[in-house]
Amino acid sequence: MNQTEMLHQMCHEVLAEADVRAICKNRGLPNQAASSRSMLETLFLSDAGVAVAMRTLDRTEIALLHLLRSQDKPVDVAFFSRLDPPQSERRSHGTFSQRFQGVFSRVKDRLVRGGILLLALGPESLTKKTKMERWQFALAVQLARHLPPLVESAKRLSGEGDWRTDVAREKLKTALGQGADRETKNDSVEIVNGELCWGGQPFRADRVVEWQKLQWQVETNPAKPRKEADPYTLRPAEAVLRILAGLDADLWSDADALAVPLEIFCGSRVDAGSVCESGWRWGFLARQEAEGRKWYRLAPPSAAADAPPDRYLAVRGDEGVAVNLDAVPFEALERLVLTSDQRPVPGGQPLLLITPNLVKLGRTTDTVAALPLADWLQKNAGAFHQAFETVRQRRGKTILHENLSVARVSDLSLKVALEKALGRRIVPLGEEFLAFPSGAVAEVKRLVAQMGHVVKEVAHREP
Repeated sequence: MNQTEMLHQMCHEVLAEADVRAICKNRGLPNQAASSRSMLETLFLSDAGVAVAMRTLDRTEIALLHLLRSQDKPVDVAFFSRLDPPQSERRSHGTFSQRFQGVFSRVKDRLVRGGILLLALGPESLTKKTKMERWQFALAVQLARHLPPLVESAKRLSGEGDWRTDVAREKLKTALGQGADRETKNDSVEIVNGELCWGGQPFRADRVVEWQKLQWQVETNPAKPRKEADPYTLRPAEAVLRILAGLDADLWSDADALAVPLEIFCGSRVDAGSVCESGWRWGFLARQEAEGRKWYRLAPPSAAADAPPDRYLAVRGDEGVAVNLDAVPFEALERLVLTSDQRPVPGGQPLLLITPNLVKLGRTTDTVAALPLADWLQKNAGAFHQAFETVRQRRGKTILHENLSVARVSDLSLKVALEKALGRRIVPLGEEFLAFPSGAVAEVKRLVAQMGHVVKEVAHREP
């Protein structure tokens, strides 16, 4: 049911005369709207009296409406149980109607009669839901823009504060043997067969943010999720990001101002101070002290994202190109991994040495060659210039590879094991054939033997 349908049903079928009079009074609508349902339907989504009605809400109700605004479809009455958590805990037993009757009454009285929420009865279903279960609520987009700020006492402060930019880079440098990596294999950073990998997969920029957010989530919510998960509940880390994202660029919030929104977004009380400090440690939040308190906002985007290539790349003669892991934007590093082979540079500096890989370059699109990063490599590094030129000449042509072996594998489990073990070094050819570098033949034979199969070799003879 969309919002237009909900509004029509509410005005013409759901609301009693007393409800209509209450809406008109709370919104300051003309008397004619109280006697004309069609006029009420027309005026309900107007700006008339919305700001006044919103100012009567308490902080819990305001936070709940902000959470409701982020939903992509109407919610049922269970969504509003956050308005009265102690009572909902006491009524953990009983029928749905018994558990949520009190919440429904409050929502209807405060938010529907207040002229803020839409209320409609959802269609009957095969599961034969009760009327209480079928009630649907929504915040019309036309009214949502009048919501008071989610953070009540945000403050303008001079200064940019401080934020950590080195969290992910320190993790990244463990691939060079610099620092201890205490994470599990799923999060380890290492160079495997000439390729920088994070968690066993080729490095990708979005993996960095995912890892940081996961560490923050684990630190602030280590307990196992409840069996009956609330679909509207956010983890504390995600809730803080969403709440602070609504602040203007020059505004800051202290932990106390986040307490009520966090409790609503997370479905239970949260130590806002601990969550914010953890968010600062993992590089997501900026922080500064003023008036004897700590204030937070989202950390600004990394300045390195727009850094020119000569800030983080340096040609090292015939060896290749050195990449400075302290300065390279992660998006640029991802493109480099997609086009080159990598290995650490000895000497203690956080440098990664890259050399062109024709196979990888051949898999990239023509647009990659037009990027400033590729342009710099072609102009400054002879090996990359030659590699890009070779790819351009061969583009669209059939290429015969040397030092390539082909295996026929009819067993599906063995084929899957080989593809997992060799990763990007193996290429499927049809249903039963696999191609891989001849240098991996010994590794393939070993895995085949371990799985109880026999290798049969067929030697190719030159004509």
